[in-house]
Amino acid sequence: ESSARLALLGDKQLMLNERHNAFIMYGISGRSWVAMGDPVGPVTEFEDLAWDFRERCDRFGGWPVFYQVSPDHLPLYVDLGLGFSKLGEEARVSLGEFTLEGPARAHLRQSHRKVQREGVEFEIATPADVVRQMAELRRVSDAWLAARHESEKGFSLGFFSARYLARFPAAIARRAGYIVAFANLWETAGREELSVDLMRYAEDAPKGVMDFLFVELMLWGKARGYKWFNLGMAPL
Repeated sequence: ESSARLALLGDKQLMLNERHNAFIMYGISGRSWVAMGDPVGPVTEFEDLAWDFRERCDRFGGWPVFYQVSPDHLPLYVDLGLGFSKLGEEARVSLGEFTLEGPARAHLRQSHRKVQREGVEFEIATPADVVRQMAELRRVSDAWLAARHESEKGFSLGFFSARYLARFPAAIARRAGYIVAFANLWETAGREELSVDLMRYAEDAPKGVMDFLFVELMLWGKARGYKWFNLGMAPL
């Protein structure tokens, strides 16, 4: 799962198993010890690691919480004695079937072409390219936050950190040589899943620029054999 990249954000603690080939990333708020997602690593390690986490919480008087877990592993959390609350659903696009052709994709196709006609070009920046363009990316990010009177989040979402962004390639929309939108790119081993985390665009970016960026990324991922594009979780 591409969300395993959140371990690189640096705002969570990591609990590793004895073999050091699997971990749980978590944060503590009051008495709640909140694990971000399922354990990361071989599925065969999940049960022992989850029980170790539960026992560590008990030793320190904490309440174990697993946030944004997969339905595939619900029996494990039942065995741990946990209850469930559904907060939203995750959307994934099957890239093998994704296309802009046909009447069902007409609106998306028109939006994509409109942004292209406004001179916007798509590119994938390597981590080294990201480092070289960090100042311009920060300018776009700062303007995006200021326009919405927002502060950075964290834990389940990335925030603008040069150290964090330098670890990833980035999808970039550029017009007249200037960056008007970007998103850092999460990839998984085996090309199972592709996703983005931090998504920012400039105030003077053409309307629909993020749709354009997503479409280009899906086509880019499809051409390279990725199975899924993860759009993230939508609250109910």
